[in-house]
Amino acid sequence: MWEIKDRLYESVDFNSFLGKVFLNLFLGFIVTGLSAYLAIYSGAIASLGKLGFILLAILSFVLVIAVSALRQNPLLAGIVFYLFCAVEGILIGPVFLIYTKTVIFKAFIATGISFLTMAILAFTKKIDFRQFGSFLFAGLIAIIIASIVNIFLGSSTLDLVISIITIVVFLGLIGYDLQTLEEIAYTDGNAYFGALNLYLDIINLFLAFLRIFGRNEEQ
Repeated sequence: MWEIKDRLYESVDFNSFLGKVFLNLFLGFIVTGLSAYLAIYSGAIASLGKLGFILLAILSFVLVIAVSALRQNPLLAGIVFYLFCAVEGILIGPVFLIYTKTVIFKAFIATGISFLTMAILAFTKKIDFRQFGSFLFAGLIAIIIASIVNIFLGSSTLDLVISIITIVVFLGLIGYDLQTLEEIAYTDGNAYFGALNLYLDIINLFLAFLRIFGRNEEQ
């Protein structure tokens, strides 16, 4: 199966496509960082309030769907992708106020090493992560449900369990989405959609590490 697909990848210059994906991913995180910085130092985060963050979260969700819906229109998909990255910067801005620089640095390093490890496993094709797609999706649904439940319970133990499961699931999703890039390359070829999938994986992995390292520092 891999041999057949390898011939298809050559015809669409997969390496070129991969370069576009990672460039957009990198630029997306730059936009997120700048957005978070401006939101913090302009006082926008402090003035948003709970309702403001809820509305931004809804907008973020809508933008994710929009990027997927615009897969056949790279220009519009790109605009929506970078708009999503900007909104995400405002949403995650508070973490830079809540956690110490040490915790953020540890989470950043852990996320980077984890992504690199999964990238090596995915691209060397030692493991076919796509066969675990249904299990990873089920794990994602379980995380969402457990997180909603814990909003009402407020259990620190459950929060730790959710964070650990989140790391495991999104590590798997990184491998899955990296290997799925090859399918995207020879279908619609939308690098923004590929970048979005990896962006979501990485940001959720980073936030999970933040919660774990932040918890350890508090104890």
